[in-house]
Amino acid sequence: MTILQMRYFLTVCRLQNITHAAAELHIAQSTLSQAIQTIEEETGLNLFVRSGRAIMMSQDGQRLAQKVTALLREVDLFETDVREMARRHGKIRLAIPQQQASFIIPRLLNTFCPAHPEIDLDIIEPSGLESARLVREEKVDMAIVNYDGETMPELHYRRITSRPIKFVVWQGHPLEHCQSISLAEALQYPLVLLSEEFFVTRLLTRITAKRHLELNALYYSPHLSTLYSLLRAHTAPSILFSQAVISLDGVVTIPFDEPLALTSCLITKKSRQITKDQRLVMKFIREQLLLDSMKS
Repeated sequence: MTILQMRYFLTVCRLQNITHAAAELHIAQSTLSQAIQTIEEETGLNLFVRSGRAIMMSQDGQRLAQKVTALLREVDLFETDVREMARRHGKIRLAIPQQQASFIIPRLLNTFCPAHPEIDLDIIEPSGLESARLVREEKVDMAIVNYDGETMPELHYRRITSRPIKFVVWQGHPLEHCQSISLAEALQYPLVLLSEEFFVTRLLTRITAKRHLELNALYYSPHLSTLYSLLRAHTAPSILFSQAVISLDGVVTIPFDEPLALTSCLITKKSRQITKDQRLVMKFIREQLLLDSMKS
C-alpha cells in the first residue's frame, strides 16, 4: 500500500462516501474506487460494508484505519523534519576576517541577498586563523581568508587572487610620497600590527625570522578599527593587506620593493558536501574578488 493509497483510504473512511471523497481529493470517482479495490486485493481484507452508495467500515477496516492513521502521523513528522533540514541548508554560516569584511560584506548584503532572498546568510568577522579553525570545527560552512601559504589538512582551499601587503603611514608622514620601500627599511620603524591570529602578521613574522630581521611591534591589536585610530593619531605605521585600507581616508599605502602578498581564497571542510546555495555564495564572492582585483 502506497502513502497515496493510505490517504485515499482514510478519506473514504472519514466521509463514508466514494463520491464525496473523490470530490475532496480532486480525483475521478472511478480512480478512487479502483484504488480502494486495489487496497482490498493487496491486503486480502474486506475493508467496507457496502449498501448502495453508502459504505461503512468493517471491523478489519477500522483496525487498518487506526494503523494507517498512526503511520501517516509518522510520515507527516518525517516530512516536517525534512523540510526543516532543507530550511537549515538555506542558512549559510560564513566567516569573513576584518581585512575582507569591509569590502565584501556590503556587496553580499546589497547585491547578493536581495537577489537570493531564500538564502539566509549568517556572517561573523573573526580573525583569519580563527576563521579557518571554525570551518575545520564545522561551526561555519565556509570562510574567506587572506591565505598565507600554510594549510590545515582537513580543509579545501580554493585560491582566487593574490593581493599585496603594503607599508601604511598617515598623510604628512615623512615617507608619504615614497614610491616603494624595502622590508628592512620598514622594520626600522616601531609598528602597530594586527594580532598573530591574522595571516598578514603570521606571514610577516615568518619572513622576518627567516631573514634574521627584528620586528619592532609597538602594539598588537585584534581589531582593525584600533589600528586605524592609531594611524590617524600618528602613533606608528603599520603593515597590512592592501584591501584593509583601500577606502580609508587619511592614510597612505606604500608598496614594498619585493613581492609580499596574500592570496584570497575560500575554504571549506573536505568532508562536507557543498550545497547548491553554498555554491551560489562562493560563485558570487569569487566574481567580486576577481572583479576588484582587475580594477586595482
